[in-house]
Amino acid sequence: MKFHHKVAGVFGYDLIKIKKNHLTLESHLVNLFKILDVNCVLDVGGNVGQYAMMLRKIGYTGRIVSFEPVNATFQVLSECAKDDPAWDVYDFALGKQDEEKVINVTASSDFSSFKDPSGYAKEAYAGSAAILNKETVSIKRLDGIVKEIIPDMRTSNVHLKLDTQGYDLQVVKGASDTLPFIKSLQSEVSVTPVYDETPDYIESIVAYRALGFEMTGMYPVSRDRTSQILIEFDCVMRRK
Repeated sequence: MKFHHKVAGVFGYDLIKIKKNHLTLESHLVNLFKILDVNCVLDVGGNVGQYAMMLRKIGYTGRIVSFEPVNATFQVLSECAKDDPAWDVYDFALGKQDEEKVINVTASSDFSSFKDPSGYAKEAYAGSAAILNKETVSIKRLDGIVKEIIPDMRTSNVHLKLDTQGYDLQVVKGASDTLPFIKSLQSEVSVTPVYDETPDYIESIVAYRALGFEMTGMYPVSRDRTSQILIEFDCVMRRK
């Protein structure tokens, strides 16, 4: 018996080893990527590169493809990726159809969205979610551009990360031919709506399950400071 177990026994306690490999989103992705041998990540809603840089920090060395439509934000993203030969960036959004669409550019870039801020967001995130201007950006279907980005999906193990501020299911609708080849996905789903006309987490999870994915992890992104009620969480799923 190890010394620390003996000490605990003196005080009437027993020590139980707890596996710590799924306590955070980061540790969960390490495990999931290893199991699925993920070698390509589609980072939809790349913003200024936070997700991609997190992946590099946890040891992922495979290819990353980031999409960010807002011009000023894309410039920051592009700068972050310039010295990483396995990280490509594209200055358009993904959606259910090819089109030009107006996006709300907000004070904090991670709130920029095709959807308007909800009443809750205007109150809780008054400064960050404030719309500074509007910008017309390009939207493309993933199905329409995937062969250019990933010439052979059959030899790629792809993780699809979605963080598009209320637009995730629209991206999926434009990827019906690509999704059967996706090994895993991550979507930021809504409990307390931050944007108008946003599907809630139940609707989103039902939609992903109907497409053949099952949950592997749920990780809170934000909570209401006063009530501690969840606002959003990252839902990680893999193909059954």
